[in-house]
Amino acid sequence: MKPVSRFLMSVLLLGLLAGPAVAQRAEQIEIGGFGSFTRYDRAFLLKSQIGGGVRIGYYTSNRIGIELEGGYQNPINLSGTQTATLSLASASLVLNYPAGKTNEFYILGGFSRLTFGDAAPYSFTDNGLHGAIGDRVFFGEHLALRLEGRAIWSPKTNYPTGTWGGQVIGSAGLSYFLIPPQGRNRAAANNYQWYWGAQGGAFISKTNVQGTTYDPMIGGHWLITARRTALYVAYEQAVFLGDDPAIIADPNSSTGLRDVTFHDMRRLMFGVLAFPTQKVIEPFAGGGFALMQVLNPVVDCSGGSPNADCPTLSDVISAQDRADEASSKAFFWLSGGVQISYGKLSVFGQYILTSSARGFLLDGTTHSLQGGVRYTLGTSKEGITERN
Repeated sequence: MKPVSRFLMSVLLLGLLAGPAVAQRAEQIEIGGFGSFTRYDRAFLLKSQIGGGVRIGYYTSNRIGIELEGGYQNPINLSGTQTATLSLASASLVLNYPAGKTNEFYILGGFSRLTFGDAAPYSFTDNGLHGAIGDRVFFGEHLALRLEGRAIWSPKTNYPTGTWGGQVIGSAGLSYFLIPPQGRNRAAANNYQWYWGAQGGAFISKTNVQGTTYDPMIGGHWLITARRTALYVAYEQAVFLGDDPAIIADPNSSTGLRDVTFHDMRRLMFGVLAFPTQKVIEPFAGGGFALMQVLNPVVDCSGGSPNADCPTLSDVISAQDRADEASSKAFFWLSGGVQISYGKLSVFGQYILTSSARGFLLDGTTHSLQGGVRYTLGTSKEGITERN
């Protein structure tokens, strides 16, 4: 491994010592799709296969970038009797080297995770290191043809009869580059703006009788930005995939407890977000308070049946009132995420944690993983006109 390490270090130093880039790439985002052709490790007994994938990258400077990539293939074994699937995810550090006005060579390296399915022996996961060399051929500022050769090395494979794994992948695809506004224009694009947005994701919760569940969540929000902070107001609703059960206290019950089922949840959030940098990709964090309401709580009480636990209408109403009381509480919340801003449009991903509340139908803290977009409709600060 020492000769390989020395070679990669030499290439890295040459790239860093080279002349200035033809185009300024710092803070640009590359989004692309590609087709691929993979030659699998001989021990896997799989035919070479065509596949495809998508990637997103970010230039931290004119030379250095980071990149995430996902791919998919559906190979077949050499005898043609069994198919398999391969899902590939990777993270890379990219070194870019412009060569002329329309070419940009690059090398990259990083970590890959290969997930094989569907049935034995092709039902395993490998972790590996990868390296690649490639070229971008630009057609204007935004569009480029990207060609790449990549090798993935797994020091230990989980294939039943394998020892180590090695795959070779060639790919070709198109990339689109998002170019940020520069200098003062970029800061002005984010400061003192009214943003309207939408978000969606997963709501993660549990009850005192049911384990963790994952339900879809959608919503909208309103953001008023200052220089590095913003007022955040959001309305969201989780759509449960089934009725969630819980138990509440009820002294009128023969057991002192009452079964409740409910469906869906809505949340109204108020708080402040902090944006510490003025970059195209910037982290943010925030907190505030929220009102959460579980919808459609129904107690297990049939009312008029002779053997029911609620023999009178008064008992039914009292039990339902207790369920309604346990369905709505106030909470504190904390969030963290990353935002990508280009002019009036921003794309973001965030995680939200809400505190627990005693007597609430949802037990303990709740969690949300969300992605969304927001768009500014104008300034939130009146300009100052000069005196003639």
